[in-house]
Amino acid sequence: MLEYMKHTLSRVPDLDVQTDVPMSAHTSFGIGGPADMLVTPRTIDALAQVMRVTHEAGVRPLIIGNGTNMLVLDAGVRGVVVKLADGLNHIEARQDGLTVDGGVGLASLCSACAENGFGDMEWAAGIPGTAGGALTMNAGANGGEIGQFAQWVTIVTLQGERRTLQRDEMTFGYRTSSFQRMDCVIARAALRLPKADPAQIREKMCAVLEARCSKHPVAMPSAGCVFKRPLNDYAGRLLEEVGAKGMRIGGAIVSSKHANFIVNDGGATAEDVLQLIEIVRDRVREMFDVDLTTEICIVGEPSPSRPQESPTTVASHVHATR
Repeated sequence: MLEYMKHTLSRVPDLDVQTDVPMSAHTSFGIGGPADMLVTPRTIDALAQVMRVTHEAGVRPLIIGNGTNMLVLDAGVRGVVVKLADGLNHIEARQDGLTVDGGVGLASLCSACAENGFGDMEWAAGIPGTAGGALTMNAGANGGEIGQFAQWVTIVTLQGERRTLQRDEMTFGYRTSSFQRMDCVIARAALRLPKADPAQIREKMCAVLEARCSKHPVAMPSAGCVFKRPLNDYAGRLLEEVGAKGMRIGGAIVSSKHANFIVNDGGATAEDVLQLIEIVRDRVREMFDVDLTTEICIVGEPSPSRPQESPTTVASHVHATR
């Protein structure tokens, strides 16, 4: 089946196809076993054809943006990984905002906002990932969330069909959206944004970047915040209270700068990260009776030593990650 898909997809225009690709090279964590196949579409037509071919082959693809909020397990990803970054990255300015492809990086989105005088996205400065993944997860910071600006979103379904959803056809919540419950990938979106002074936008972005660099371990490989914010509290505070900072398993370390980050100190495996997640989550549960929920996406096949039923492990899915 893999050879059939490779042969078929290699004939699709505007599509790059690679096999046996280490996912450590495609994640900000720098961790992950090989993907059987990694494809990068450069047009929505190419993306639609990928979805049709995989659907007909009975293979559920894993869609990623930049791989910035994900942990790929050590045995890698079976089947097909579709990477939107580096392919679907077109931005168009409109009178009331921007139209962006799903693979557009948030850094590029912020730059386009400043260049065209659109405000209220300054909070995204310094956040890695892509527009499609950010909308899927409703990424946000400092009181802002990207979902509040979505005017319409064009998706490609698991069957390779295009559909454009209007504002009243989608819902957003804290780190969640209706796209997470749909068999689709975000290919393009229109963001309605308020006009603002470009100089003031850049000033706000610089302030956000400075604050983020002072608090987050941006110089070391990570997947961003490990846990979602619990009700009426902060995961970082709870983790710091239980002494998580500096804890290490192999090459995985809880950052001494921010306790809700696990960083790769070099040579960390996914199993190292999973064990560290379980240990610090157990400590928070025992001390505060709070069950922390992971914010990072954990995908792929676990190492043979990890039981398949581990609650930390999830199967590959179709929704785009950042």
